[in-house]
Amino acid sequence: MSFAGAAENKIPINQLPTKFIQRDKLIRKKEGNLNQKSQSTAFLLSALLGFLGIDRFYLGYTALGILKLITCGGLGIWALVDYVLVGIGNMKDSNGNKLLREQPAGKPVKSQSTAFLLSWLVGFLGVDRFYLGYTGLGILKLITCGGLGIWALVDIILIGIGSMKDAQGNSLQFSD
Repeated sequence: MSFAGAAENKIPINQLPTKFIQRDKLIRKKEGNLNQKSQSTAFLLSALLGFLGIDRFYLGYTALGILKLITCGGLGIWALVDYVLVGIGNMKDSNGNKLLREQPAGKPVKSQSTAFLLSWLVGFLGVDRFYLGYTGLGILKLITCGGLGIWALVDIILIGIGSMKDAQGNSLQFSD
């Protein structure tokens, strides 16, 4: 049987998912937000299955999820609006709670909303990387047209789930 983890804390590979889920629940319990929903999960559901309303079901909006399902995401318009709202960090769950995000690193200065919109609209030109202070990567992304779209897509996802940091290693600032 293979083992993964630090030398002092070996966990069998077949138990890893269970251990991560338990760790996540413990962190949520310590912070007093056991029932709070995740920014990254909401963004990925919105991006991949938003036209079916799965993101709304996840956030606890059952009636809106059904309506979004029946209308195919409002013919795509509603799905697009939800995708942007989750991506810029403005979506809340049905209880009015903010979505859980990674703990902020450093002193957040750059806006997640601005970074997401730049990445989504002109990310293939590297504008999002220039905004975040990665001048060299911005030039490279510009020259390669966002890595033929792949790099641009990865950056949209990283910003949308709240994992992107600026050039100084600071988290992005979330709007309230």
